Amino acid sequence: MPPVDPFDSHGNPKEPAVFRQRLLRLGLSPQAWEPLTADASVRRFFRVYLRPGKSAVLMLYPPEDAVSVRHHAAVFRWARRQGLPVPKLLAEAAEGLVVEDLGSRGVREALAANPDAAQEQLLRVLAAFQAYRGPFTLNPPFDQDLFMRELQQFLDYSGLGQPAAPAVLAFCRSLAFALAAHPYRLCHRDFHLDNLLATPVGIKAVDFQDLRLGPDTYDVASLLRERGGTTLFPDDFLARAAQVLGWEANWQTRFTQCAAQRGLKALGTFLKLASLGRSQYRRLIPEVATNAWQAVKALGGPAELLAVLEKLSAAEGL
Repeated sequence: MPPVDPFDSHGNPKEPAVFRQRLLRLGLSPQAWEPLTADASVRRFFRVYLRPGKSAVLMLYPPEDAVSVRHHAAVFRWARRQGLPVPKLLAEAAEGLVVEDLGSRGVREALAANPDAAQEQLLRVLAAFQAYRGPFTLNPPFDQDLFMRELQQFLDYSGLGQPAAPAVLAFCRSLAFALAAHPYRLCHRDFHLDNLLATPVGIKAVDFQDLRLGPDTYDVASLLRERGGTTLFPDDFLARAAQVLGWEANWQTRFTQCAAQRGLKALGTFLKLASLGRSQYRRLIPEVATNAWQAVKALGGPAELLAVLEKLSAAEGL
């Protein structure tokens, strides 16, 4: 039997006394708490109110996932040592992590209020990640095998059939091979609008525990091609990013390749989560599918793949 979920459909603990015991093991005795929107992982997020005017964010992990807690804490500490724009780690225990509360003002709101300032801040955040040129060993770098595993998940959940058509497999393999040859920078890995918060001291990134070395255009492809980013940036933003971040020549082709692979990877994740009952991810599919179609088309992708992307972009069968 699957484990019983200790939280209700709104994210509140079914047994508050047990929940308080977990908080105590993290050194927390909050006056109140509220659930926050979950991500694609199995973690739960809460804003905990410690005293008037003081709050923190609790990242609660399943009891059997203490290894991930230690690993993610190590990534937090490393990122802060490098001066990356991420929240402070306040506490760590087997239960999870307590981190700085950056508030709830998203970058969409900042872009609407002052687009020029918000765009410049986003470029500074990207530059902070890409400026790091040393080794990073907490997570393995992107490689051809990882790119292909991500693409395989899309093939498994997209309705292309098993096995996929030879032309589709060949395209995916060539795409994975191409990305592995790109110039590498430090990548957030999920640099989209839902993982960026506008604070009084500038934009900061969250959900960065999977950061790793990877293609130079990867994070910008995430920003501009999913979670509503398609319509929120001016046409010249990509070229400005290329200049600010110092990308090497032929970045336009590399960006298109990253946009194709990242789009297919994201679709595979959304389709899998939707199949597991997390229906909120269905609404994200049309935008990503439309942008993936454009990138795959520009790269001369096979008709079978384009047809599936066209159906997904129209939300057929979702």
